Amino acid sequence: MKITIHRGASQVGGCVTEIESDGYKVFIDFGEQLPGAEKKEPLKIDGLNYGDVSKSALLISHYHGDHIGKICETNANLRIYMGKTALEIYKCLEQRLSFIPKKEESEKHKEIVERIEKINTFKALQQIKVGKIAVTPLFVDHSAFDAYMFVIEANGKRILHTGDFRGHGFRSKGLLPSLKSYAKNIDYIISEGTNIQRPNATIQTEQELQKDFERSFGKNKYNFVLVSSTNVDRIFSLYHASKKAKRCFICDSYQAKILKIVSENHKQYSSFYNIDYANKTTPAGRFFVLNPNRENFYSFDGELKPYLEKYGFCMLIRSNSRFQPLLDEYAQSDATRVYYSIWSGYLDNNKKTFDESLYDFLKPYNLEYKHTSGHVDTETLKAVFGTVNPKRGIIPIHTEAPECFQNIFREQTIISLQDGEAFDCTQNVILK
Repeated sequence: MKITIHRGASQVGGCVTEIESDGYKVFIDFGEQLPGAEKKEPLKIDGLNYGDVSKSALLISHYHGDHIGKICETNANLRIYMGKTALEIYKCLEQRLSFIPKKEESEKHKEIVERIEKINTFKALQQIKVGKIAVTPLFVDHSAFDAYMFVIEANGKRILHTGDFRGHGFRSKGLLPSLKSYAKNIDYIISEGTNIQRPNATIQTEQELQKDFERSFGKNKYNFVLVSSTNVDRIFSLYHASKKAKRCFICDSYQAKILKIVSENHKQYSSFYNIDYANKTTPAGRFFVLNPNRENFYSFDGELKPYLEKYGFCMLIRSNSRFQPLLDEYAQSDATRVYYSIWSGYLDNNKKTFDESLYDFLKPYNLEYKHTSGHVDTETLKAVFGTVNPKRGIIPIHTEAPECFQNIFREQTIISLQDGEAFDCTQNVILK
């Protein structure tokens, strides 16, 4: 068995991992590099985007673009697998993006919509066979819903690929018990390390953040929250915070569609994903869906406006001009708050990830920052490594500082690879 990190050994995003055994290949993720990242040569990988793919499969850990964004570059006959709910959310997102005005970008998203029609789906613990390689998906908490780790087994060796995960989300309590049950006798862990240089990135749990929003919604009548449309758990927590603060909850039809996908698939497992659409009697959590008016903007029309102004609301927004008139109308009120609930790096003009259009959209408003990371912190990594206790070592991925693994996890064997290097699991050596 061989491991190759084609990209991601020393960068966040754009990761591609290959695990090969007896000519069969499992690839994990094939995504775009993050905005502002150093441009690198396009990858040409045998069994993924050229050559014979009959003995290959691509597994997508979750729907973020830096993990799935390059699927249209794969061979059309390649088998691709993804979580069922994750695929539905991703399809909804890409269908939405296929209508953006820029033709080149629109065509790209239409191509993705067509490609994902052929993706196979899996559920947690549903084993996938690729020749003699067996892959078992393990459900994890991340800022993308329906995300997975993978246990890969072949030729007597077992590997845990963590994907992106965290220990401070709503569904994180199952992390260590799941690893104890299903990640036994692991030889190698391929682990993300996004926050390895940011030890304070996870100072709040999602539960604490929800309480924080609940208090703010109670104090302030008109609440606008800019949040990623696919950060599903965050959005459901905003709904529950609104309900407890006795505020109405407002989103557009696209966002409502994503919430409905998750609710229909998962409300039977947890009341957290249950929205009371039928509530017409109390403002607490009353759900309103806005559609654009004749001028193609969002507005509170007819009897809705006095009702919302009487009881207050939480409204989800994105950096889209359709939301601007409502923001401008309410921004001057002392009862209004505009919250930014996405990673702060997009608004920092000293970072490569700076998003000028997002910055310009939010510039007129006084922002209140309320966010917590979608990635694992150092203490949780220690707990994961201690629980799994890999027999042979840990391979860093999805990190800008793989050297920090050696400094922090001294009791573990750290194997640092370069992009494109192959590691022989049988001989336990890097192949030159």
